[in-house]
Amino acid sequence: MIHTSLQTFSLLAPEIVLVIAALVAYLGGAFAGLRAGWLVAAAGVLAALALTRGQSGAVDFSGGVTVDDFSTFVRWIVLVLGLLLCLVQAGDLFASAVSRDAGLRRGGTCEEAGTFLLLLAGLSLVGVSGDLVILFAGLELVSIPTYILLGLRRTDARGQEASLKYFFLSLVASALFLYAVACLYGLGGSTDLQAIAGRIRAEGTSRTVQVLVPLAAGLAIAGAAFRLAAVPMHFYAPDVYEGTSPGNAALLSTLPKVAGVVVLARVVALVGGASPDLLWRIVVVLAAVTMTVGNVSALWQRNLRRLLACSSIAHAGYLLVGIAVMAAANRQVTPFAASGPAATLFYLATYGLATIGLFGAIAYLGHRWPEWSAGSGPRPPREEIATVDDLDGLSTTNPVAAIAITVFLLSLAGIPPLPGFWGKLSLALAALDVDGSAAITMDSRRAWFVGLAVTLVLNAAIAAAYYLRIIAAMYFKTTKRGVQADGGLAAGVAMLACLVLVGMVTIQPRGLFAASSRAGDSLNAPAAAAAVDRPAATTTAASR
Repeated sequence: MIHTSLQTFSLLAPEIVLVIAALVAYLGGAFAGLRAGWLVAAAGVLAALALTRGQSGAVDFSGGVTVDDFSTFVRWIVLVLGLLLCLVQAGDLFASAVSRDAGLRRGGTCEEAGTFLLLLAGLSLVGVSGDLVILFAGLELVSIPTYILLGLRRTDARGQEASLKYFFLSLVASALFLYAVACLYGLGGSTDLQAIAGRIRAEGTSRTVQVLVPLAAGLAIAGAAFRLAAVPMHFYAPDVYEGTSPGNAALLSTLPKVAGVVVLARVVALVGGASPDLLWRIVVVLAAVTMTVGNVSALWQRNLRRLLACSSIAHAGYLLVGIAVMAAANRQVTPFAASGPAATLFYLATYGLATIGLFGAIAYLGHRWPEWSAGSGPRPPREEIATVDDLDGLSTTNPVAAIAITVFLLSLAGIPPLPGFWGKLSLALAALDVDGSAAITMDSRRAWFVGLAVTLVLNAAIAAAYYLRIIAAMYFKTTKRGVQADGGLAAGVAMLACLVLVGMVTIQPRGLFAASSRAGDSLNAPAAAAAVDRPAATTTAASR
C-alpha cells in the first residue's frame, strides 16, 4: 500500500508543474483563445527544470517515489530533451504535404502542447517511481498521449495508419508488462520495488522464485523492447516514422527509449541476482541482434525517415549493451556493476541530442522547391523532404543546416571526438570489463561480452556507410530541386541548440560522464542497505 504525504507531493513538484502547464494549455486554448500552446509548454518545462535543479543532490523516499541520483539524471534527460522537442514541434509548421495551400499551423495547437506536457510528466514519473503501480501508471501516461499526438499531427491516410499501428502494438506491450507486474507482485507480496527485491533475495532458492523470476523478466523485457524499438518488437518503426511528421518522429526516436531504459534498469536491479545466467544471456542476444538488424536494414533505405527509423533500432541495440553488463553483475559489488548503466545513460543523452537535432533540421528545411512555373498551370502540392536525394547539394543552398546535419550524423556514427564516439567507447569498455581478468573459454561470460563488444564495433562501421551516404549527398552532389527552408524558425533554433550542446559535450564530456556515473552508482547501491533503510524512510515521511 502506498502512503502519501506532503513530502510525496513536494518530491513530485516537477511533474505537478508539468500537469498544471498542460491544464493551462488545454483550458486557455478552449476558453481564452490561446494559440501559443508550445510557448506554454516551454515555460512549463523550464519551471520543472528549475524545481529539479532545487532537488538535485537529495536522496529521499516517500509514497512510492524515489529521488536519488538515478531518478534525477532521468528527470534532466526528460526535461532537456522535452524542451528541445517543444521547439521542434513548434517549428514543424506544415500539417501535411498533401494540401495545395500553405497549411500553416501558426505554432501548433494547445491540444498538442498540453498532450505533450502530459507525456513528459508520465515519463518523469517513470524515472522517479519506486513502486510498481506508479511505474505502470507512468508508462501509460507516456503511451496514451503518444497515440493522441500521432493522430493530431497528421490527418492524412498515412498519418492515421501510423497512429493506429503504434496504438495496437503499444496495447500488446502494455499487456505484457502488466503480466510482469502481476508476477512481481506475486513474488514480493508488495508493489514496493525494494520490498520485492528483499523477498526475492530471501527466497532465491525456492521453486516459486526460480519459475516466476524468469517469466517476469521475460515479459518486462518484451514490453520494454517495444518502447526501445528493439527486436522482436521493432517492425513497426519504419512505417510509423514514414507516416508521421518530423517532430513526432523525433519524439518517437527519443522519449520512449528513455522509458524503455528506465524499465529495464529497474527490472534488472530487481531480479538480476535470482536468474543471473538466463537474464544477461537474453539481453546480450537482444543487443547483438537488434543493432545488426537495424544497421543492415538501413543500408538499402532511400527514404530518409525510414533510414532514420532503422538507425533508431540499431541504437536501441547499443543501449542494451549497458543493460546486459548490469545484468551480468548479479547484484554484486563488482568493478563493472555500475559501468553498464552509466555507459547506457551517457549514450542515451548523447543519442537524444543528436537525434532531435537531426529531425529538427529536417523539420526546419520543410519542403522541396516544386517543379512548376507560373504559366504551367495550378501550383502543385507541397512535397516534404522524403528521400536522401532531396538533400543533394544542401551545402550550397543552406550551409548552416548542412554543417549541423553532418555533425549530428557523425556523432551518431561514433566518429571521434564527438559525443557518440565516447558513448560507444564507454559501452564497449563496459562490456570488455566483465570478468576482465578471467580466461576466455567457449561458453564463459567473458567470451559472450567480448563477442558483444566486437559486434558493437562492427555495427558502428556498418552504420558509418549509410550516415556518410547522406553527408556525400549534401556535399558532393549537385542540387536538382533544392529545399525551401520553410519549416519554421523554432525548428531551426532547436537544430542550433542541439548543435551547441553536442559541441559542449565534445569539448568537455567529463561533466556528463560524472553525472551518468553517479546515476549508475545510485542504481547499483547495495540492495541490503536499501532494503533496510528505505521502509523506515518511507514510514517516517508518511507520518509527517
